Amino acid sequence: MIKAIAVTTFAALLMAPMTAHAQEPLGGWRGLKMSSLDTVYVTDDAGRHTEGKLLRLDSDSLVVLVGGAEQRFEAARVRRIDKRGDSLKNGTLIGVALGVLFGSISSGISDCPGDDPGGDCTGFRVAAFAGALGIYTAMGAGVDALIVGRTRVFDADRPGTARAIVPAGPLLALRISW
Repeated sequence: MIKAIAVTTFAALLMAPMTAHAQEPLGGWRGLKMSSLDTVYVTDDAGRHTEGKLLRLDSDSLVVLVGGAEQRFEAARVRRIDKRGDSLKNGTLIGVALGVLFGSISSGISDCPGDDPGGDCTGFRVAAFAGALGIYTAMGAGVDALIVGRTRVFDADRPGTARAIVPAGPLLALRISW
């Protein structure tokens, strides 16, 4: 009896109408996420570059903290927004690829330690491969950490129109300009 009342009450709560609230549109800033942008580089229509911490995205403007003071950029005047750095993922993956390549080569052509250099030394070859993989992976991540880059997150095509560049997973982009 109590079980039936609990199930009925739970079902009634699930079917009860509720109000849903959607987020307000951000106008021309579609695709920009406040949570993922900390330090940004804003380029305005006069070509001025401003670095600061992103505070707010309004439907018609962008607010950045620059030197302790808020600076507001009108949406129509913003030409480009870049965010600081990128992940170490690409450098690490390059290091892994090189580690697999050179680790395979070096462990395959190396002589076995001991009296029989041409013998079966599987453990030694696996250890040589793992060592090369670890060294090249660390080198790839280290080199990528030394290079502080910028990632484009917003680009205005023409005055008055804007588009957001939104990565939706693994992405390869090519940009050619003169």
